[in-house]
Amino acid sequence: MKLDRQRLRSLVETTDDLPALPQIWMRVRKITEDLNASAYDVAEVILKDQAMTARILKAANSAVYAGYHQKITTITNAIVLLGFKEVRNIVLGYTAYHMLSRLRKSSPFDFKSFWIHSLATAVAAKMLGESLGYELPEEAFVSGLLHDIGKLIAAYLLPDAYSQVIQHSSQNNDILNLEREILGADHQEIGQWAAERWVFPVLLQQVIGKHHRSGLKPGERSRHALVDIVAVANDMAKIIFRTAASDDPVNPRDAQSKAHALTGISKERWAVILRQLATNVRKLIDEFNLTQEDLEAYTEYLEESNQEHVRTERFYEELNRELTEKIKELNTLNQFSTALLQTVDTDEILRLLLESIYRAVNFSRVLLMVPQKNGLELRVSEGIGADVDHLLDDAVIDVREKGAIATSFRKGKILNILNAASHLYADQVSPSELDILKCASFACVPLVVNQETRGVIVVDNHIPAEPIPDHRLNAVVTFVNQASLALQRAAM
Repeated sequence: MKLDRQRLRSLVETTDDLPALPQIWMRVRKITEDLNASAYDVAEVILKDQAMTARILKAANSAVYAGYHQKITTITNAIVLLGFKEVRNIVLGYTAYHMLSRLRKSSPFDFKSFWIHSLATAVAAKMLGESLGYELPEEAFVSGLLHDIGKLIAAYLLPDAYSQVIQHSSQNNDILNLEREILGADHQEIGQWAAERWVFPVLLQQVIGKHHRSGLKPGERSRHALVDIVAVANDMAKIIFRTAASDDPVNPRDAQSKAHALTGISKERWAVILRQLATNVRKLIDEFNLTQEDLEAYTEYLEESNQEHVRTERFYEELNRELTEKIKELNTLNQFSTALLQTVDTDEILRLLLESIYRAVNFSRVLLMVPQKNGLELRVSEGIGADVDHLLDDAVIDVREKGAIATSFRKGKILNILNAASHLYADQVSPSELDILKCASFACVPLVVNQETRGVIVVDNHIPAEPIPDHRLNAVVTFVNQASLALQRAAM
């Protein structure tokens, strides 16, 4: 018989059977909400937990923050670099995982499968977030890690009822409706009630309560971008790892189309993340008390079981094209490096840089924007490709405005705007940038010499407008780094 929804909610909100979150989370949350708190205040709390200290330092030294070009060795510096909100996310994810691990008990519920799926979703969400320019990658990780806690709580508090859900799931692919029929509420609702009880951040409560995008049409985007990121990550985890019988099977082609519709991510980039997912999950299994054997037992190999969906002729064509481009890039890079050794003229170095990028990588346009008026403006000083002539010296960007090119210059940060029309990028691109470039997809690479940003290389596929793939952006970074060394040598 179906349980009463309100009684179920009351049980989740008041039962003593659910553990309280560890004190370190409560203390860190309280301190970081204090406007007068300092990084030192937070560090005092975190340093009392050796494992948490290591986790914070690891995050600060991750690839996301590698642009700082130095190893972070103190917890205070790590907190300053990450920011209070990201530190809260790390502490919450770590403590919540260990708290929820105590809910294990004998039942038909496959806890190991649950944790592997949760970890895989977390890793996929973080990878997607980083790829899409989401500013808080640890927030994406924690949201993915905890998105299904409603299942764990239901299995723990209502083992007999949840056993019925598992038993009937093979005949009913709609797990949410099945849970509502048997439990009185689905795992999204149960998870959100628990998240509210534990005073999780409001956005995390929303992700837990909406990760199946209830109430939204198939192509409709959520007003919270993180909900869509976790929904896509959830699909990716199910493709790579076999999950419990109660989960619906995921068709890779459908998942790829859904990912593009909800986040704007290109099919190419989605495929790259999917293929790297298992490797990146393996790097974290020790932290989550899993073994390599555990992972292998649940891994779905795309090369075998999903080849009819993923290993398509089109995919092979993409790989061959990428290989051809790589050979062209390496040949041009070799010529570029040789030419740089023969000149110390700054203008010549910059000219060679633009020509080499345009020749080596498949872009419609390559621009160099340099500071003017005491560094308050950026102007196009040189460019190659479509519609460049009218931009020279006339295209001006205020360095103080909130825009991708200005931010890249101020912070010395590489930015890739996949689609300025997407809600994920709307706040990162200024109207003046769109007016100048007339292109919704572009990438910015700062030209840094002796720790001073001398300008920004902007690349796009203006005709036609399409996102910049990762491998092409990486090629631009390689050329810019070579030019930076040459400019440094010329200044000596």
